[in-house]
Amino acid sequence: MRRTTGISAAFVAVALVAGCGGGADSAASGPGPAQPPTSAAASAGGTPSSPALGTSSSPAPASSSAVSSSAAASSDAPTSAAADPGAAATTSSAADASRTATAASAKRTTYAVFGSGTPVRSSFFGMHDHNPLSWPSAPVGAIRLWDSGVNWREIETSPGSFRFGRLDRAVATARSHGAQPLIVLGMTPSFHAQRPRAASFYGGGASSPPKIRAWQRYVRTVVRRYGSAASYQVWNEANVTGFWSGSQAEMARLTKATYDVVRSVSRTARVVAPAYVTRTATQRRLLGRFYAQRVAGRPVASFVDVVSLQLYPSRTGTPETSMQALAADRAILAARGVRKPIWNTEINYGLVAGRVAAKPGDVQRAYVARTFLLNAASGIQRVFWYAWDSGNVANTRMTYSSGAVGPGGTALRVVRGWMTGQRMHTCQRLTGGTYLCTLTSSGSVRRVFWNPSRTASVGLPVGARTVH
Repeated sequence: MRRTTGISAAFVAVALVAGCGGGADSAASGPGPAQPPTSAAASAGGTPSSPALGTSSSPAPASSSAVSSSAAASSDAPTSAAADPGAAATTSSAADASRTATAASAKRTTYAVFGSGTPVRSSFFGMHDHNPLSWPSAPVGAIRLWDSGVNWREIETSPGSFRFGRLDRAVATARSHGAQPLIVLGMTPSFHAQRPRAASFYGGGASSPPKIRAWQRYVRTVVRRYGSAASYQVWNEANVTGFWSGSQAEMARLTKATYDVVRSVSRTARVVAPAYVTRTATQRRLLGRFYAQRVAGRPVASFVDVVSLQLYPSRTGTPETSMQALAADRAILAARGVRKPIWNTEINYGLVAGRVAAKPGDVQRAYVARTFLLNAASGIQRVFWYAWDSGNVANTRMTYSSGAVGPGGTALRVVRGWMTGQRMHTCQRLTGGTYLCTLTSSGSVRRVFWNPSRTASVGLPVGARTVH
């Protein structure tokens, strides 16, 4: 784009969710990725009365903290734990600190661990920052350089004249923080545009297909400068007119041209496909049309290393409905034989044309945590939140207008601490609509629970030692 307490909407890592209303949810669903909620309240993003987030640990304590807008808790437990019957356990405050899970009356429940899991690396946690030179004051392992003053029009200010100072500093800043930069190569300078009067969010001609030799020269210059220290994305939102006014066939040809230039300079630098946002049926049709293209007799997907989706849900959508969009997108990709890693290159909630009111702080915290958990469990390899300094364009914010860390930034720190270095297994949807995500590391298990539409109770995992 451009510039629940109780167990409700919360998380518990191998432990219990905060909250005390409703009946206990049971682990009736089988292994596999989380299924989106089917109830009207859940799909509409219903907010629990008192969301919280937490973690529990066993045998060694796990680190985590409260997350609002959804109840959550995490726990570490031995992977081979026996059932231990008792009463259901609950916690009630989004601000609850970690505690020892020793209540004799708590019902202990065995939860299965499915599959071997996928490692969660620091690069999974990506971010946008309109001023990438300042750097987010939360742990970020990747940064997408978009809406940050470094697109093609801002670098090549006259034919053949490149100003790389800001991009040089942005890449250096990212590397100094151990983060991997993703450089978005568009938009077209008017003097290189095939259609100089094409309307665009970024000025006349910015959305136009570029003159191919000018594009090749620019891409070659950029890749020679940064090599495999960065990844390179062809374009942003190639199915939105304000960003791309050409056809999908033209975008396919531009993608091949980009791939050929990058590979002529670096054999290891990643080429990331044009980003596609898929909030509407029309946008999804254009996604399918792009991946149906063939260039020089080959499928266009053969000219990229990574598929880019921007999984914004509808205005009232939630992290769970964003996963519905992912399922629809995957069906489109599968129908065209596309089997590539997927990055979620933009995500936030409530976007409309204009100012958006912020959700309550506990909801914002929950949305951030649920986003990263669900994306990891669904096999997304990298998630780029839009944005560290998003202002009022969305309802979930990493920072306040003052620049101070806000609810989203707090949640990012917490959920990253839960997940990094762990192996992500499934997020299941249990009977009653409660979600259960499972993470493991050597000798321990963390489980995160939440219910997006109501307050509910869950059994304390066998072996859990601490709850957050």
